This record gives sequence, structure tokens and C-alpha cells, in this order.
Amino acid sequence: MLIAYELLNGDPVPMTVDLATGIPPEAIWIDLMASSREEVAAAERLLSADIPEPEEAREIEYSSRFYLDNKALVMTPSVLTGVHRNQPVLSPVTFILSNRRIATVRYEESKAFGQFMNRAVKPDYPCSDALSVLFGIWEAIIDRTADVIEKASGAIDSINGRIFDRQTRARRGALEDLMAELGYQADLTAKARESLSSMERMIQFMAPAKPEIVAADKKNGRLKLMSRDVKSLSDQLDFLANKLTFLLEATVGLISIQQNEVIRVLTVAAMIFFPPTLVGTVYGMNFDFMPELHWTIGYPLALLLMVVSGLLPYLFFKKRGWL
Repeated sequence: MLIAYELLNGDPVPMTVDLATGIPPEAIWIDLMASSREEVAAAERLLSADIPEPEEAREIEYSSRFYLDNKALVMTPSVLTGVHRNQPVLSPVTFILSNRRIATVRYEESKAFGQFMNRAVKPDYPCSDALSVLFGIWEAIIDRTADVIEKASGAIDSINGRIFDRQTRARRGALEDLMAELGYQADLTAKARESLSSMERMIQFMAPAKPEIVAADKKNGRLKLMSRDVKSLSDQLDFLANKLTFLLEATVGLISIQQNEVIRVLTVAAMIFFPPTLVGTVYGMNFDFMPELHWTIGYPLALLLMVVSGLLPYLFFKKRGWL
């Protein structure tokens, strides 16, 4: 899907695009979402730059993600998506700045783009050219990541309270369920950290690649503010990562304590029943000469002996606090 936008009174407005005649030259922003080869070719003609293939966009090396192509700035950070579906993934989003236009190439739906569109229509929002559109999308991505981190922080605090709650721990399988939730939050925060890292790398790449843009932005300071936001969010994620590690270790420790408690109870029970079993075993032997077999009180005496031999270990364990 290809959507071309022009700026009318500071608002991005969709345009009608006929691929047979090409994208109108008035287009400021070209948004490509899982586009066909024909749509990509039309965007490349207008931008005078090549759009990376999906395989190239997913390259690990930063040199393959951030570069200049025929004076066009090509940047591909990894953006966190799918959080609203509880299926967080890192999806590459390519930004191309060329000929006073920008193009965005996406492979997953991102709520950050919707947030940007909602902001762009406001009268006081700066959206006068392609660069302001680009910065606006970046700010929306960072804000969306901040929202995700805020929700993750609340979820982790909730898990923290439930882990150390006696009633929760007493419920069968509760700690195992909490471990699954911790695993999800750990995966989410790790992906958010990687996304912010690529955003930070993209912002830093802008300075040497296009120094005139950085110089022009000094008045508004949007790049500097975004860099600060990314740094503060990264610090928050580092804190959450340490907290998740502590909670995971605490949960594993509590599960081990529960398992040890079961083993301890079984061990104490075995020790309590061992002496009566020994007595019963002795009088179950088939020897000819066993004087107790002919006693009138032999049977009740053997029962009493078994009860006493089991009761004494029980009282000992009770006194030591092992029960």
C-alpha cells in the first residue's frame, strides 16, 4: 500500500496516486506499507534513491542500516510494534530523506504513526516541511515507546507485589504463572531497549551525515530533546532490567523453598513412621522362640510401643519448629 501526503496549511493530507502517471511532485511524504514492486519503483523515481529490500532492512550491521545514497539519507531503525496484541516484535522502518521529501517504508502496523497523524492536525503542531514530518514521526515513536515502558513498569510493580504476597504464593501454580509474566515483561523491555538503541544511533547518524540539518535545528532543539528522551528512557529500561532479574531470582528461590518444604514434610513423615514400622516389622518375624507371642498383653503392648515410638519423633520435630 502506498499513501502520498501533501502539506496543506500545515496538515499532511492524503493525495490521489495513479501509478501509471507517477506520484505527484507535490507529495512531501510517501508512506509505503507492505508495498508492491510497482509502488516501490514509483517512490524511487520521485526520491531519486533506492529503497532497501526487506532483507537489507533487517541487516544487523549499522553500516547497512544508516547510509547516504545519492545524497539521500537512508536510515532504518528497529521499531517496537505489536504490543497492543501482546506480541511484541522489532520491525524495521526505513526513513528516506531526499529532494525535500521523506519516505517511510514499513512492514508492520505501528501505533506511533497513528499518534503522529493525530498530532499533526492540531493547529499548534509544527508540520511545515518534510523535515518536520520526519522529526514528528520520530517523536511519536519515542513517545509510544515511553508509553510501553510506563505500562511495563506498572505491570512489573504488580508482579512484585504478588510474588511477595503470602496468599498468592499459597495458591497452587501461582509462582509458575508469575514467572511466565516475568518472562513476557523481560522480552518486552529487551525489545524496547533495542528499539531505543537503534533510534539513538539514527539520531547520532544525522549529525555527520547532514550537518546543515543539525545546524538548522539548533533553534528548536528537537534532535537534542529526542536524544535526551532516548537516554532517559534507556536508563529507565536498565533499572527495569535489573528489577526483573531480581524478581526472577526471587521467584526461582521461592519455588525452590516450596519444593524444599514438600520434601521436608515428606522426610519428617518418613521419620515419624519409621520407628512404628520397625516395631511392626520385628513382631512380624516368624521365629519359634518369641516370648512376647504368648503374652496376654503382647498385642496391646506392641500397639502402644508403635504409638509412642511415632509420637516421640513428632514431638521432637514440633519442638524444633520443623513442623
